[in-house]
Amino acid sequence: MDNSIAEVQTVQQKKIHFPKGLIGLENYHDFTLAELPDQTLFWLLQSLEDEHFGLVITNPFWFMPDYDFELTESEAKQMGEKKDLDIFVTVNVAAIPENITANLMGPIILNQNIGIGFQTLVSDRKYTTQYKLMSAKTAGG
Repeated sequence: MDNSIAEVQTVQQKKIHFPKGLIGLENYHDFTLAELPDQTLFWLLQSLEDEHFGLVITNPFWFMPDYDFELTESEAKQMGEKKDLDIFVTVNVAAIPENITANLMGPIILNQNIGIGFQTLVSDRKYTTQYKLMSAKTAGG
């Protein structure tokens, strides 16, 4: 595991400031966004305030192309140009691929150009906090 952490740290990292923190984690404001080695679908959102705290995130559009939510006018103003925004969701990692889930109700919106981010809450009942990313079929089961 130490090797993978070292590899993540050697990848170019981008600093992101969350003025309001993350939902339930309001004391964490500054993170880096780093690519994880040897893959293209997952990133590490690593706290700069606590080296032991980080979140695995992914772009939801690779597994749910019609994922959609509304930003408030205030959120949209803060974030800058819509074309500069990246949308991520947190991933709950599990030893068994079929148990890996994504939280679709708390998307993380980043504008890496200006180094700002926030997390919003989606109230749409069609989404869940435990969306299974891999079915037994896609995981080889």
